[in-house]
Amino acid sequence: MSNIFSISTLKNKGLESTYNKNMEELNQFFQMNWVVSVPKIYVIDNRETINFLKDYETPKWLVGWSMDRNVYILDKDAFATDSDHNYSESDYNMLIKHELAHAFFKVITGGKSQPNWLWEGVSILAAGQANIWKKPVVFKSFLDNKDIYAEAGYALLLIVNKFGREILIKLLKSYKTYSGEFSDLFKEIYKLELSYETFNNLIEN
Repeated sequence: MSNIFSISTLKNKGLESTYNKNMEELNQFFQMNWVVSVPKIYVIDNRETINFLKDYETPKWLVGWSMDRNVYILDKDAFATDSDHNYSESDYNMLIKHELAHAFFKVITGGKSQPNWLWEGVSILAAGQANIWKKPVVFKSFLDNKDIYAEAGYALLLIVNKFGREILIKLLKSYKTYSGEFSDLFKEIYKLELSYETFNNLIEN
């Protein structure tokens, strides 16, 4: 494949509306006012181009990612042939919101993307996916960066339901200048240990 790409603006009122709505809602979620140098969305035609951009053979479940505060998504018309997802408009909109949320995460934390469960969990929560995805019966893996998509978003949904979204945003903002272990910051903000027991107690309560 060529190393040369042609990029042009895409006239799509539906995607523009989705983008604007998501940006407004994410600004509210993260308590920000991001209106200058905002993220751009790049719609990728096919799996071959994704593989080239990522520089490896990507799994078919990968249909979007965030990089350098910009978002890359597979064209919805290629879902049937180039992904293992069934396309739906609502899922596609949440995919865009999820990847945009990663860009917001980078801004609010000063460029951080770890721990990975927090990075993905916040995006799952902010995109609304935690409300509709299958909920785990017990938390046992995500703090070890396993089964993150299955557990992390729901874990954060529970803690937000218990303590409020403002505390989560306080945690993220504090993380920007924090140089210690994230578990210590979590304990400082929530007065709780960062442990499976803590999150499993939230399921029970």
